[in-house]
Amino acid sequence: MTTRTLGMNPRTLRTFSEASPVVAGYFTVSFVFGLMAVSAGYPLWLPVAMCLFVYAGASQFAALALMTAGASLPTIVLTTFLINARHMLMSVYMSRALRPLGLTRLERWLYAAELTDESFAFHSSKLQNGGPVDIRDLIGFNLFCHSAWVLGALLGALSSAYTAHLIQYKLDYALTAMMLYVLVSLCDSKIKLLSAAAAVLCMGLLNLLVESAFNVFIATFTGCGVGLWLKKRT
Repeated sequence: MTTRTLGMNPRTLRTFSEASPVVAGYFTVSFVFGLMAVSAGYPLWLPVAMCLFVYAGASQFAALALMTAGASLPTIVLTTFLINARHMLMSVYMSRALRPLGLTRLERWLYAAELTDESFAFHSSKLQNGGPVDIRDLIGFNLFCHSAWVLGALLGALSSAYTAHLIQYKLDYALTAMMLYVLVSLCDSKIKLLSAAAAVLCMGLLNLLVESAFNVFIATFTGCGVGLWLKKRT
């Protein structure tokens, strides 16, 4: 059976095929997020809205934990900002890398709004390899991933709402598991592995001294600094 028979554009099918590993991972993690949010007593629409408008895995889990603990709004906002601070670095890099494509302002906004750790890793690698790149494929890749993120949250929330009387969910491990998955998937070279190790070591030492939301920000810049230093040396 051909893609034409299925009513699928070959280009769209290729983009989906490239995005499918991330799509599967996002669906699974957001499904857990939906379960956790409704299990914590929040309405079904909340996890779906967060996945649609926030679209930031670690920040969403952290915000959910802080909301459940009764943290103040400034604390939640500052924590999520610090966790997502790495996106500023990724955005600067991708802005320069995509400049030869001559993107319109709308295309830049659409791509920036959907940029995640995994899409950054895949697209930056693709650009470095010098293969043909089209902004429509990049945006399509991101949209497939975001759709899976929202759909997973919806189904997770529905599952929790309609099976809460049958199953007691224990999902405290979810954030740690997700971040370990992201870390391992990105460490595909010696430089990236050493950069990640530097960030983890820095975070551990900072937490031994004082627990603070700023530790994530400092550890992120430490890891990036080590990566840049190692890249210049090689």
